[in-house]
Amino acid sequence: MGRNEDEAREILLRLAGAKYLSTFDANMGYYARRLAASSRGHTAFCLPFGKYQYKRLPMGISTAPDEYQACMEKIFGDLAFVVVYLDDILVYSDSEETHLEHLHIVFKRLTKYGVTLNGKKCHILRQSVDYLGFTLTSQGIQPQQKKIQAIQQISVPKTRKELRRFLGMINYYRDMVPNKTALCQPLNRFTSSKVPFDWLSSDTEAFHAIQKAFAQAVLLAFPDFEQPFHVYADASGKQIGGIIMQKNQILACYSRSLNKHQVNYTTMELELLSIVEMLREYRTMLLGFPVVVHTDHKNLIYPTETSLRVKRWKLLLAEYRLSMHYIKGTKNVGADAFSRMRFDAMNTKTHLQLADEICATADEPDCVMHGPVLREHQDKDLMIQKIKTACLNGNNNPDYQLLPLLGCTLVAYQKRVIVPDSLREDLIRWYHLTLSHPGGERQYKTMRQILYWPGMEAAIIKNAKDCLICKKAKVHGGKQDYGLLPPRTLKTVNPFDTVHVDLIGPYEDGHYGITMIDHATRWLEVGIQHDKTSLTTAESFDREWLCRYPRPVTVIHDLGTEFTGDEFQELLRSYGIQAKPITSKNPQANAICERVHLEILNVIRCHDGTDWKKTIHYAAFAVRASYHSILNASPGQLLFGQDMITRQLYNANWSYLSKRRFDAILADNDRENSKRLEHFYNTGDHVMLRVPKKFRAKLHAVATGPFVIRQVHSNGTVTIDKGAMAERVSIRRIFPC
Repeated sequence: MGRNEDEAREILLRLAGAKYLSTFDANMGYYARRLAASSRGHTAFCLPFGKYQYKRLPMGISTAPDEYQACMEKIFGDLAFVVVYLDDILVYSDSEETHLEHLHIVFKRLTKYGVTLNGKKCHILRQSVDYLGFTLTSQGIQPQQKKIQAIQQISVPKTRKELRRFLGMINYYRDMVPNKTALCQPLNRFTSSKVPFDWLSSDTEAFHAIQKAFAQAVLLAFPDFEQPFHVYADASGKQIGGIIMQKNQILACYSRSLNKHQVNYTTMELELLSIVEMLREYRTMLLGFPVVVHTDHKNLIYPTETSLRVKRWKLLLAEYRLSMHYIKGTKNVGADAFSRMRFDAMNTKTHLQLADEICATADEPDCVMHGPVLREHQDKDLMIQKIKTACLNGNNNPDYQLLPLLGCTLVAYQKRVIVPDSLREDLIRWYHLTLSHPGGERQYKTMRQILYWPGMEAAIIKNAKDCLICKKAKVHGGKQDYGLLPPRTLKTVNPFDTVHVDLIGPYEDGHYGITMIDHATRWLEVGIQHDKTSLTTAESFDREWLCRYPRPVTVIHDLGTEFTGDEFQELLRSYGIQAKPITSKNPQANAICERVHLEILNVIRCHDGTDWKKTIHYAAFAVRASYHSILNASPGQLLFGQDMITRQLYNANWSYLSKRRFDAILADNDRENSKRLEHFYNTGDHVMLRVPKKFRAKLHAVATGPFVIRQVHSNGTVTIDKGAMAERVSIRRIFPC
């Protein structure tokens, strides 16, 4: 059972719908892999009668598992119906006929690469097989029976090492044992070397309870990615837990103890923590698919907690396709059970009964726009009760009345229901979700037809502006760019000091063009390359520019791997050239290349039917020989001191040229700032990050986030915290959250 404990989850993600299974064991394992002559010396060893080295991959080499796995992936990696883990091969299909076809393909592949099989360990055309310590069937996955028997036969640990070995063994099946954390909690204290190993009779009882629970492990179903996932999460004072379900079947059980800091969290924080931890644990299964989170903590539906901890968790949740659903605590039976200290382990029959009970509550509506709900809240509002009393006594303002609305008698203003303060926020959010995130004005005009309270319009519009989903999904009109670009300073730019480099393509034949432009003269060189690897790009840049012109001081490029790769960066370092990458997805920072690319494409289109690899050189000549408005000359005139067509001499005035270039930059800056809103970003601000059109599908979000600003730079960029990494981006791509 010394496998990667996440392997079971990978199987779960792939085997949905499989009805026929076959398993194979590759013969000789590592020894089937020849070692390259250059690698054999690393395996050398000495004996009294001489020195020896392996010719084939031996056991005990730290890189052997990775090397062997890479070899097997090379053989089977393109076959979607094959799972391979080292020498264990699994083939799965949805019908007998298809399975026979799959086996034929696998056998041909084995023959081609000379892989032999251990016949005694091969099982063909089965509906149930053992693989990596699990028993796989068409219904799901459960622990292999002989492994469970081995756990049952383990004697009570006598040393800390034996206990750790036992806990590590059962952790491999943690997804399949309800409340595994609570069962193991009494023994976990011994894993610390600071706690004396004083074994008590209660510890023996806990040990046997774990063995009993593993004898009744749950059958986990395979996920269906066409259906939404239902997550039931809950928390108690000492641990958190929950289950993931689909179509009345359990996909995973989860529970863990709280640490010494987490036990001090508020109830709301613990409930949210249970959701966050479950999503983290099963990220590979849930990310990108609809997830319905069921919770018995109503405040989580519209969380108002403002602690930094909760804000961080909200950022984590934002990347999932989540919807929150409230269920009463008495009906959250599954998750609640997993978050409590002790309970008897469920067998498969019990777990199916639990699934039926949970799913029976999954579709209960939680509608606040309901007559009885409005009446209940009106009855608790003192001001509304005074109005109601006045109406009953007949001394009320004519605008206020008692009217039969929404199936109840409610206090109304100008024939619209008066909404008490306690219900306003819930109603705004309920309408916003029900109407699929409308704009504030449209939502207000919809609600005002039946509802009323003072300041209603402002509250609704504010909610719409604050809605995170709206910020991510909607393209807004008018001025939406925040923060003015910083003023520019006049810098003297000498010819060949700074070079801009970029790729264009690929075109029909899969080839790319590389464009290299001198910043001072706008002199253009182009080249053709068959791919966009860092090595090929480095060779092109060296051949087409560095071997022809003076070495630049700085090279400006984007964040493509062809430029950030080791080969290209090593080329720059070897010549003492400073690399200056632009911020991500910000083509304005390399606008010189972008404009030249447009010119090149125009020329290629004008020569329709001509090989573009020839036409691109015509385009390069056109750029070199043509008048440039900022330069007030052509690049060729500046570089050669004469016109490239007429050979007429030209005397460049470089000081005037620098001033002309700077004036153009200032004009561009002013023009762009006239379209932006004045706003000052500060460290700690929350911002959204725009996804440019060229990097997103039409139906995908227009922004991601929110992200926290970690540093504000003077050049119009900020560094944002993206969780696992920090990224420096232009203020053109962000807006306030």
